[in-house]
Amino acid sequence: MDEDRVGGIVDKATGSMKSAAGNLTGDTKLQAEGTADKAAGTVRNAIGGAKDAVDDLADNVSEKASDLGQRASRALDEGAGPVLDQVGRKAGEYGREARAAVTAGAESASNVVRGYPLATVGLVALLAFFLGRLSSPEPQPWYRRDWL
Repeated sequence: MDEDRVGGIVDKATGSMKSAAGNLTGDTKLQAEGTADKAAGTVRNAIGGAKDAVDDLADNVSEKASDLGQRASRALDEGAGPVLDQVGRKAGEYGREARAAVTAGAESASNVVRGYPLATVGLVALLAFFLGRLSSPEPQPWYRRDWL
């Protein structure tokens, strides 16, 4: 289990407690903080789930590719055409399984986006900001700029 999944669960639990405490005391600020923490926890949990899915997919594809390579090697050693056909069918099955896993991960991410659109927009904006900072050239001090 990815650390983001655990952190997301903790954030959601903390948010729920804050929200409940805010409801009991009538503190709207605490209620809002709790709601924000729950949303952040859900997004973080979904990110961890996506990481887990990608890791599982990579492990699965690696194992199956290794198996496929061993079978192909055996088939070449034996000189058997039907075995190569079987290997080709297995490769097709593995490709379909990989596509299904990626589709499931995309569906999970889509559900998070639908459930928390503002949190998603905020995360995308933050990511865009950091990518912009990383890809932009270092700014020159005002006295070294070409003003003409």
